[in-house]
Amino acid sequence: MNDRLPAVPQFVEALLAEFMAEAARRGGVAALLQLAERLQTQRPGLDDWAALLAGLLRGGFAEEAAEIAALALRALPQNPQLHYWRGNALRVAGRLDDAERELLAALRSDPRQRDAALSLAFMLREQGRYDAAAQILVASAQARDAQPAELQASIGFLRECGAFAAGHALLRAAHARWPDNLDIAAAAGEFALAVGEFEQAQRCLAEATRNDPRKGASWLRLSRCRRFTARSDEDVQRFEKAWRDRGINAQTRTCVGFALGKALDDLEDHAGAVQVLHEANARATAASPWNRTAWDAFVTQQRLLPPLPKAGDDSFTPVFVVGLPRTGTTLAASLLARDTQVRDRGELNWIGAMHAHLQSQEAFYDRAALRTTAAIVATHMRRDDAPAHFYLDKNPLNFRYLDLIAALFPRAKIVHCRRDLRDTALSLWMQHFDHADLGFAYDFADIAAYARGYETLMAHWRETLAVPIFELDYAALAGATDATLRRLGEFIGCDVTALSSDVAPAHAIATASVWQARQPVYATSIGRWQRYATYLPELAAI
Repeated sequence: MNDRLPAVPQFVEALLAEFMAEAARRGGVAALLQLAERLQTQRPGLDDWAALLAGLLRGGFAEEAAEIAALALRALPQNPQLHYWRGNALRVAGRLDDAERELLAALRSDPRQRDAALSLAFMLREQGRYDAAAQILVASAQARDAQPAELQASIGFLRECGAFAAGHALLRAAHARWPDNLDIAAAAGEFALAVGEFEQAQRCLAEATRNDPRKGASWLRLSRCRRFTARSDEDVQRFEKAWRDRGINAQTRTCVGFALGKALDDLEDHAGAVQVLHEANARATAASPWNRTAWDAFVTQQRLLPPLPKAGDDSFTPVFVVGLPRTGTTLAASLLARDTQVRDRGELNWIGAMHAHLQSQEAFYDRAALRTTAAIVATHMRRDDAPAHFYLDKNPLNFRYLDLIAALFPRAKIVHCRRDLRDTALSLWMQHFDHADLGFAYDFADIAAYARGYETLMAHWRETLAVPIFELDYAALAGATDATLRRLGEFIGCDVTALSSDVAPAHAIATASVWQARQPVYATSIGRWQRYATYLPELAAI
């Protein structure tokens, strides 16, 4: 319900007290009938109805609140706020189709109803209807002529939905209208980068960082807009200047360090890149320490668990692209998604979240819980865009939970990306990750320890799981792209003739590989660690 409600009038307090007492004695239906009779003798205004509905919902009487809202609508027909409150009551009651109709009625009566738009958008997203949710929120923002502060909240929702194309269009218009708003500029650059509009992204992100150097994430995104070819490049010059500025806050300076390290790597200044990245990684480690003991314990626990029952959805065939990060998972997924019957959903967090939930409920061996979990994950992979034959989740760290994936989806297929560990370690060490699970990436000893656990788990899964696993070698994908793609397409069952490496991906990409994944496949990163061996002897040990 709306949290900006007026004070509760005395007569509404009395009605609520009578209702609660009657509900305790005779149940909600009898209490509702009595309340409806009492309301016939009153003349409630809109604020009175709002207070009454809020009280009923707080008391856990959602169905009764929906009926009272219907009564209110007879007194105040077509009132958008009443439609909104009734829609919320129906949503709480689990009557989602009815709730959607009421919330849409609120928006038809007044398209500027922000609360109704938000409530409907969140409900649609919960149902896996991401496109519909994004359309509702964008239309609402446009109808209300939303101002920058409000737009930021809408953009956050669109980001969580992966609705980068819709957000890009909204932000492009907003940036043109408020060119001096640096939050809008930063978000416009982020969304332009995700959809592959690199020049626009560079302009917006350069503007944001030039005028507000504290925007750490924008520095990182700016470094990913292109490959740098000259030390005199204005952005490289600004990276260096910001890195020398000891007045920048610690978190931003860490981001600047990784941005500068990437630029220096592009320029083949290996010694300079290592010097900067040593400090940037030390700062990142201090801010996000990794617990090696906890990781070893997790690996041991996963190996000791008895096999999970296959109790999930055997009609759905998802594809999970897994492996250590920076092993080509984004490239593999983007190449596969060039077949129109493949949907790349990016790096979803559902498997990890469901694993944690089942563990907290001690429900790994509860078949009903597994079936419910499978339905939730499938819903959020299918979504509401054009149907496809194959749906991809390219979260590389899902390798930790292949037993759960096999239990939820007996027909799932696993694409396991592999790469020379020294190249992988170098690539990890050169990236800044905004996630605690990747805290191991800032120290070579931690990377080696994590990789040992990863290899142990993958060997365990191969021995114990029946789920098919395709071993995708990065060097083979880069060096013999078409032949490797044919084998991969045959494994999945998609149209191998559609998997051309010459066609640019049309979908959004929101990972650090956003620029590389949109270029022709290249093999220059194979053996890249050797260029750094002199400066990073730790690589040879790995």
